[in-house]
Amino acid sequence: MHLNDSKQSTKARKINRRRFFAGMVLSMPFLAVGDAKWLEPSWVKTRTVRLRRGTAKVRFVHFTDVHHKGDRAYLESVVKKINALSPEFVCFTGDLIEETKHLPEALELIGKIKSPVYGVPGNHDYWSKASFDGFVKCFAATGGGWLLDEQRVTADGKFTITGATCLSSRQPPIAANASRNA
Repeated sequence: MHLNDSKQSTKARKINRRRFFAGMVLSMPFLAVGDAKWLEPSWVKTRTVRLRRGTAKVRFVHFTDVHHKGDRAYLESVVKKINALSPEFVCFTGDLIEETKHLPEALELIGKIKSPVYGVPGNHDYWSKASFDGFVKCFAATGGGWLLDEQRVTADGKFTITGATCLSSRQPPIAANASRNA
């Protein structure tokens, strides 16, 4: 009887502060990996920013780091949210895909954005070794452009969009009218 009592008391140890914090510290790496792998990739954050008071309102959307791996429903939801905001133009700042095999589907869905899309490649776009020809055609078809160290003026002439890649030390010059557009 005495042995059973001691086994039960060992099993029913109370969690003290030291054990609680040790458990928290040991679980943090697993929680961080879980967050990065399963939770955060499906988040879409929407923020509204007012740059200056008293100036004309311009609605544009910036999105980045899609890392499309065949999750069609997720990318369709991103495109749907962008279209719901009815921006005058869209800026994409890299990492559309991770593997070339996902490029056709990603470009098909980006092509459904109803505003001009201007974009630059990210490191994963380079690492995928995909030809940028498809990117160029898709972004041009939206009325925007795939900007490899170059500039484009928006169709209304109000804004100059500059695309700088991470592979070139050459930076495109800032357009003379850029100060009026800021």
